[in-house]
Amino acid sequence: MVQYAERRVARLSRHFDRVVEAEVEFAPESKRAAAPMCSVQITVRTDGRRHPLAHAHETAADARAALDLALDKVDRQVVKLKEKIKIERKRASVGAGADEDPADGEHGREVERVRMKLRPESLADAEAAVDASDHPCYVFLDESSGMVCVCYRRPDGGLTVIEPVVP
Repeated sequence: MVQYAERRVARLSRHFDRVVEAEVEFAPESKRAAAPMCSVQITVRTDGRRHPLAHAHETAADARAALDLALDKVDRQVVKLKEKIKIERKRASVGAGADEDPADGEHGREVERVRMKLRPESLADAEAAVDASDHPCYVFLDESSGMVCVCYRRPDGGLTVIEPVVP
């Protein structure tokens, strides 16, 4: 059973290479006299300070079934943790990207493209969105002209709206 558990737990590293330790505990369940049950508890430790742990506890008729159920739970947690870390890294790199030299974009950096659905908004709605957001600008579809515009708050507190002019 130990070899089976080791083989199954090793699959966690295919999703996430930061797994430092995985602890698997088997215990017989004696609460139900009709059918013997087995309980499995899995604890996975990673090297991240912010996201150090994934944990699952399952009970089934036999040890393998309980292990498989618990591993499925831990596997989902580890994948979710990896996605969360990716998002945090992306946010950090976007925030740091504003301080970098713009010429660096020509040397192998890929341009990030953002696709968004726009709905017609008034200038007052766009101004409220800029004030409510942490972002320096806001892209909106001007309801009066039907054009895509960019609204941003200047350092002096004034509002600027960039309206496209198509020749």
